[in-house]
Amino acid sequence: MTSHLDMGRYNVFTTTQFEDLWQRALSNGFIDPLVGSSQLEELISFLSADPYYFPLIDTAGEPVDLRRLNFISGGPTRVEIWYSVVEDDKAVYLVTVEVILPAQQTFPGFGV
Repeated sequence: MTSHLDMGRYNVFTTTQFEDLWQRALSNGFIDPLVGSSQLEELISFLSADPYYFPLIDTAGEPVDLRRLNFISGGPTRVEIWYSVVEDDKAVYLVTVEVILPAQQTFPGFGV
């Protein structure tokens, strides 16, 4: 787990899962290495000051204590970052990087 200390109220940490998925998104070209790294640092700074800004993930059953934000959007592929806040520790944990590909219109060869 990597810690990103900031001057804000909360410490921001990245989990091993986040780091692995971040690297995979970079190597597959879903995140531009130069722009993405800069944006991630800005996000860490923002979350250290206001971790409750982004909404909880909406679920049908039990509430899930995860929040998400659109990290990269506007094209056919979206990248979201999911994170959790542990108020007792004044900590934010970046949990996962979700790459959301555009929906396939039909199955190949079926023409439906």
